[in-house]
Amino acid sequence: MQKKRISLQYKIMLLTVGIVCLALTLAGAFVIHHIYQEIQDDIGNRALSIGRSISQMPQVRESILYNQHPSDVLQPIAEEWRKSTGAAFIVISNMNQIRLSHPTSQNLGTPLTSLYRDPVLKGQEYMYIAKGSLAPSLRANVPIFAVEGQQIGFVSVGFYIDEIYNKVLEGGKNVLYALLIALILSIIGSALVAKNIKKAIYGLEPYEIATMFRENEATLDALREGVVAVDVKGIVRVINNEAAAIIGKKPEEIFGQAIANFIAELRLDFVIDSGKALYDQEQRVNDVIILANVVPTIVDDHVVGAVIAFRDRTEISRLAEEMTGVHRFVDLLRAQTHEFKNKLHAVAGLIQLGSYEQAVDLIIESYDTNQDEFEKLRYRIKDTVTFGLLVGKMSRARELGIEFIITSDTAMQNLPGQLTSGDMVIILGNLIENATEAVAAVESKKIILGIREEEAGVAIMVQNSGPWINESLGDSIYVRGMSGKGAHRGYGLALVSEKIKVNNGFISHCNLPEGGVEFKVWIPYCSKGENDEEN
Repeated sequence: MQKKRISLQYKIMLLTVGIVCLALTLAGAFVIHHIYQEIQDDIGNRALSIGRSISQMPQVRESILYNQHPSDVLQPIAEEWRKSTGAAFIVISNMNQIRLSHPTSQNLGTPLTSLYRDPVLKGQEYMYIAKGSLAPSLRANVPIFAVEGQQIGFVSVGFYIDEIYNKVLEGGKNVLYALLIALILSIIGSALVAKNIKKAIYGLEPYEIATMFRENEATLDALREGVVAVDVKGIVRVINNEAAAIIGKKPEEIFGQAIANFIAELRLDFVIDSGKALYDQEQRVNDVIILANVVPTIVDDHVVGAVIAFRDRTEISRLAEEMTGVHRFVDLLRAQTHEFKNKLHAVAGLIQLGSYEQAVDLIIESYDTNQDEFEKLRYRIKDTVTFGLLVGKMSRARELGIEFIITSDTAMQNLPGQLTSGDMVIILGNLIENATEAVAAVESKKIILGIREEEAGVAIMVQNSGPWINESLGDSIYVRGMSGKGAHRGYGLALVSEKIKVNNGFISHCNLPEGGVEFKVWIPYCSKGENDEEN
């Protein structure tokens, strides 16, 4: 069931109204906060003024100093002031924080609640919001001083917060009315704007336009081929990134130009005039040889242009070699050929010098060495191609001065999963080649290979004595093109990882404490689908 989409008209309305609401809300909040602050400041100043007036009354001072029952005098004074000023409460206290006046007569002579009063006890007046025995209120504390100057108590004048809020609400009504009118006008205006925009794009919804654009763009970018679309005059109208990269220009530098300026001898005129396609044309673009296909674009039985698809021929050849492992076998044969020639030259030289016994010993030694290597692997590695790969790699390692060690428990009677011999060549060949390159720059060159059969699959281990891999790279070394060895590198480990993942295995690596790097591979005998069927 297709998900219901919101039309462009409603999106524009929602966006416009949302922005207006946000702006109006912020403006309203600012205005109301300003009103609240003014009312609070005004009430706070009133409370301070009341407190100052009471603190300077002679009756108040004398009652606190000389009267044994000061509440008899102070309570009527405080209540009279409270009623006449509209204050919530007026509390007069001595320095022991004992209530000498209070709106609730039962609280007279009792200690004040535990609140922060350090400033007023030190002779400073201040305002604060707090909740004591009464409801939350805005309070002003003013010290009371005797004529001689010593502090003898303080007066606390408060106005309830609820009363402040009511005044703010009353003062903000006009602001709320103005905001409501602005909101209504914004809804009407956004509806008109949305209707005009919808008409201007022929009734299409943005997601429909975006979908078509993304489909075309994604299709072109997903291709590993360069794609160029031209009109009947050969002017470029569409070009993907791969095509621009092969040509060696930025897409914007090619768009609107004649394709003949970049790729000559495409026989574009023949394709447009005849309406027939041409395939596998070899062309040179700068220093790159490409294979190009030119297909006419036909609309209503008329040729309106052509699409040119091409790819770097070298890249095609390289990928073919990576997948088949051909270049690996070439390296192995070259290593064995070099080793054989070197030993053959040595034998020939000994014969010419008349050292026949030494020549025979060298031949026997070479035979015994190779024979010993063959015998170790022949019965433990049943796959002939894998066996040949390992023997060749050992020969090449000797030529490069690398100590190549195959663990004593190495064995593989069956290929794991759905791997073919070619797949195993790619996995082992790339891991060993990677190790060979890693030890090239170190003094102690050593590679250790282990292939161990387990109950559920095959475990492969390749160690090298080369430098550590930067831990910050993590698993990015298994991504195509990620390499610290220069451009056009970073495919070996990526190919290995892809082959292993297809067969539900995994690959990991770690830096060894004694130096070097270890790669571990595990491939199950059964693929995921086969396991599911068995279960």
